[in-house]
Amino acid sequence: MMMAADGWYIYTGREVVPRHVTRVRIHESVTVIPAYAFYGNRTIKELDCHDRVKTVEEEAFANCTSLRVVRMPGVEVIERGAFFFCDALTDVECDKLEIIGRRAFDGCKSLTSINLPSAKIVERRAFAYCTALTN
Repeated sequence: MMMAADGWYIYTGREVVPRHVTRVRIHESVTVIPAYAFYGNRTIKELDCHDRVKTVEEEAFANCTSLRVVRMPGVEVIERGAFFFCDALTDVECDKLEIIGRRAFDGCKSLTSINLPSAKIVERRAFAYCTALTN
């Protein structure tokens, strides 16, 4: 288990994150967050990616019901259901995001706004049941 001095868990792309971890920083060697990597983790509250992470694969964070803040400055592709039913998600930063897969944010009922200046493709139901989304 890799923990930074500031208390963040460092995810290297090959391990199952311990259930007690609340803040995850993606290691600089990781460019793709694999499918189902954090699926169903109910303790993670905050995710911080470096700018070389380009893709979040399908259902990577699905059902992470405590996840609130996601910073992904370099991510260009979010695949199908990547943040499916992340009920607590309120803050998503992804300025380079170009492709948003089907149902990527489906059920993120706390998400109130998201800025997508680079979006080119938004697939069906990408924001279904985002009942608080206004912008």
